[in-house]
Amino acid sequence: MRPPPREQVLRLLAVEPAGLRAPELAGLVRPRVSQPTLWRILDGLRSEGRITIEGRGRATRYHSASLIDAATLRSLRLHQCAARRLAGDPGLRGVVRERLRKLREVNPHGRVYHDRWEALLDGPLPALLRTITETSEQAEALRKESPFTVLVTPEERRRVFANVRA
Repeated sequence: MRPPPREQVLRLLAVEPAGLRAPELAGLVRPRVSQPTLWRILDGLRSEGRITIEGRGRATRYHSASLIDAATLRSLRLHQCAARRLAGDPGLRGVVRERLRKLREVNPHGRVYHDRWEALLDGPLPALLRTITETSEQAEALRKESPFTVLVTPEERRRVFANVRA
């Protein structure tokens, strides 16, 4: 016997780190459910805090809150913006280094993270960009004490916060 559609949705999202869109979910849930029923399921899960929503309209993606919460997803998206700017202008490493220097002054307890960021800044650009944007536990921990958000414009920040909702 198949689990109810609500449980199927939770299970499907739990195995998709990139999340799924509603049409993708509708195609995977068996027996099929109507679009309004799927929306009610998703809205209920969102109101319970069991899923995180990213985007709007047809571009909306649903993520399992057990895999990634809204704050972590926002941080990842902000760092992806910073990585794009850094990839386009590697000279921005100087701006990041200055921010890192200030972080060291105000938070001496973050030394382990600061040292790791400094080593990455001194290394090859592809390794730095990969670390900024990967979804590993280590990268998530590093992003909590990150100097890279200085590269995110206010408009990008506003857009990320508007698109990622709990």
